[in-house]
Amino acid sequence: MKKSDFFKFENKNDDFPFYNGDPISFTFLQGLFLLVVSIASAILFQIDGSIPTFVQPVFNIILPLGAFMLVVKSNWTKIFRKVRFKDILLVIGVLIFNLILTILTGLLISKFTVANANPVANLIQENSLVENIVFCLKIIPMLFGEELITIIPFLVILLFATKTLKLPRKKAIVLAWILSAIIFGAIHLPTYNWNIVQAVLGIGVVRLVLTFPYIKTKNIWISLFVHVLNDWILLLPTLLASLA
Repeated sequence: MKKSDFFKFENKNDDFPFYNGDPISFTFLQGLFLLVVSIASAILFQIDGSIPTFVQPVFNIILPLGAFMLVVKSNWTKIFRKVRFKDILLVIGVLIFNLILTILTGLLISKFTVANANPVANLIQENSLVENIVFCLKIIPMLFGEELITIIPFLVILLFATKTLKLPRKKAIVLAWILSAIIFGAIHLPTYNWNIVQAVLGIGVVRLVLTFPYIKTKNIWISLFVHVLNDWILLLPTLLASLA
């Protein structure tokens, strides 16, 4: 692999697993299986009564991670890396950028369509302080599940793009980055009353930023940290309002 095959923001000595056979590659059917399981787990999660309440917070971890472990065996740990101090600085930088982008995207979308409020806001207003604290803790595994149903499809698409479509590494990354963000946005359609602009475009654009830390570090923990802090900060005004 040439250094020119890497983006400038990447560590040239660190690469994504699986797409280039390191440590292994998965077949077309295995990749399709991982895509279907990831998307299906997100859909099932949103169907009322389909999942026992006590399982809900970890449901999007169990299904996609279980399928991932089944396919890649002990190599499932390759998406997890050690967290370094400079990674924390990355989290802060991406978090600030994403919060600004989220606000600007929201304002832009509201000019072209009727934006639907996230139902979580109503839930927080109805909850007690203790219930809201518990809720904020429960969304950590939920958001980890959302990272899995983004990063696993990203890796699958990256492999398909390089092996099947024969795209160069950089173009394959961009394709996987965009398509995994679109999938993530589409999964949120029921949440935003099937508003395609708000879910696919709005959430999809934000997802592009949330995925950047993983592309840079190859470490799902870093994208998770940004995601959790981002959602907590966005929920903060509603939490404070519920105390008034």
